[in-house]
Amino acid sequence: MPDGESERTIAKCLDCGAAYAAKEWPDGTIQPIGIRNGCQCGSSEFEIVEKASSTDPRED
Repeated sequence: MPDGESERTIAKCLDCGAAYAAKEWPDGTIQPIGIRNGCQCGSSEFEIVEKASSTDPRED
């Protein structure tokens, strides 16, 4: 991502696990899109959801 620009991603709340569309900034800040005061559970700590493997398990 270019300097100063965010990247769209999926993030989950560290307390309750709720997932949100989010922006990740170059400094590592994660900001859920559309909510300003944190998660519905009251937490304001999020982590990026790992990208799923591109391998389809049904192909085995």
